[in-house]
Amino acid sequence: MKHKSLQMLSIFMILISLILEVGHNEQWFELGTPEALFGVSLALVLISMSINVKIIRTLGIKPHIRKTSQLTLVIAALYAVAVFGLELI
Repeated sequence: MKHKSLQMLSIFMILISLILEVGHNEQWFELGTPEALFGVSLALVLISMSINVKIIRTLGIKPHIRKTSQLTLVIAALYAVAVFGLELI
């Protein structure tokens, strides 16, 4: 059950990052420094990715938990490339 809660935390961090990025682009809120928003959003994605890597590297976990973490890691990586690499959002 511990791994499931970590996976949910990881997905929640990605969603918070997405909300921050979309909210900034749609001007739902305004910050004095957009670099701070970029940093917080990037930190959330990196923490999410590190949680999933930790779960994947854990020995003796069930295969479906490992596959879920791998899928979440791929989604987080694609999101990071789209938002921070290509600046699509």
